[in-house]
Amino acid sequence: MSEVAATSQEPQGRMIEGRYRVIRKIAEGGMATVYEAEDTRLERRVAIKIMHMQLAQGAHREQFVERFHREAKSAAAIANPHIVQVYDTGEFDGLDFLVMEYVHGVNLRYEMNQQVTFSVRETLRIVGETLDGLASAHRAGVVHRDIKPENILLNDRGHVQITDFGLATLADASGYGAAGGGTIGYMPLEQMRQENLDVRCDEWALASLTYEMLAGENPFLAPDLVRAEAAIEDAELVLPSLCWEELDPAVDDVIFCALDPDREERYDNVAEFAEEMEPFLGDPKG
Repeated sequence: MSEVAATSQEPQGRMIEGRYRVIRKIAEGGMATVYEAEDTRLERRVAIKIMHMQLAQGAHREQFVERFHREAKSAAAIANPHIVQVYDTGEFDGLDFLVMEYVHGVNLRYEMNQQVTFSVRETLRIVGETLDGLASAHRAGVVHRDIKPENILLNDRGHVQITDFGLATLADASGYGAAGGGTIGYMPLEQMRQENLDVRCDEWALASLTYEMLAGENPFLAPDLVRAEAAIEDAELVLPSLCWEELDPAVDDVIFCALDPDREERYDNVAEFAEEMEPFLGDPKG
């Protein structure tokens, strides 16, 4: 992540809208910086996501502001304990910001980079909670479009909270939304090919993550879209159950169905994926 100043004057210690006292920077990405802050009115910790100045002043400002507002509206439409809540929006020093639920914890990528080995039980619990959050989002008509370890937070109790709905889209009456965004390794073929997307986009992304956690690697990672497409079409996948003695072999078929390159061959939605996974989520063998 690049070191980019979020505002003309770093906001630590400053008050935003006379209400939010910024404490410290906790994360930084290509679009925004996230700070821990205190909501002095309600006396609670919050996270404030502030857009980078060069984006706010650049030629594509409207595009990035729209993405900020889309993130707020998408997350606000979902009521689920596994979705990070968005409380407020506004402007600070001319920069758009979001006020979000503060999650005490780390993202899943951090844990994976620390070479944390999740047990089968822990992996399936994380998958189950993510499925639950996504099912709620989809019922609200929201397709996330960027499910990946960085966007799955694990709070201090180890429970999942999905974040970053900046790429999310609202499905139309046919159940489809615009293509775009995504991350190689967690992006199905239809997303790479800029086709209209539906909930099966998120299904594939989570299946890819599930496979990665169980098999220990992501075979779909590639340096560019051309090779990413080939990685999906030509993948030779190890059976996850061969990696874990205590994992029921029946789970292999469930994961591979959700990972099918042809979305018409996947489960119709994540609720069906969750239903098929349910026998393995509660108490895996051993």
